[in-house]
Amino acid sequence: MTIRLFARILIPVLVVAAGITALGEPQEKGRFKKQGDKCVWDANDSGPNQCTPVTRGRFKKEGVNCVWDAKDSGDDQCRPKSGRWKKEGNRCVWNASDSGPDQCDPRGVR
Repeated sequence: MTIRLFARILIPVLVVAAGITALGEPQEKGRFKKQGDKCVWDANDSGPNQCTPVTRGRFKKEGVNCVWDAKDSGDDQCRPKSGRWKKEGNRCVWNASDSGPDQCDPRGVR
């Protein structure tokens, strides 16, 4: 194989490979930031996460209801009228039928 033929084949392959590498994974906007003993989501910041929340999730509005979405991140959009965060061993869980002050914060720093 001549050098010219090799160059005609290899250069386009390298250009395509470089383009695919440059695209990579899309950059997710936002990151978790440490604020005191809490790990909070900042949707307008970028860079590596500074912490990992113990529990990911937030309360979201669904029509007239306020529900916990364990897969979402960001600030709570609402808070249910009753219930509180309670400690269960080393976990922090929502108990909708309990009252009183929260015993823990699910977004504590891990």
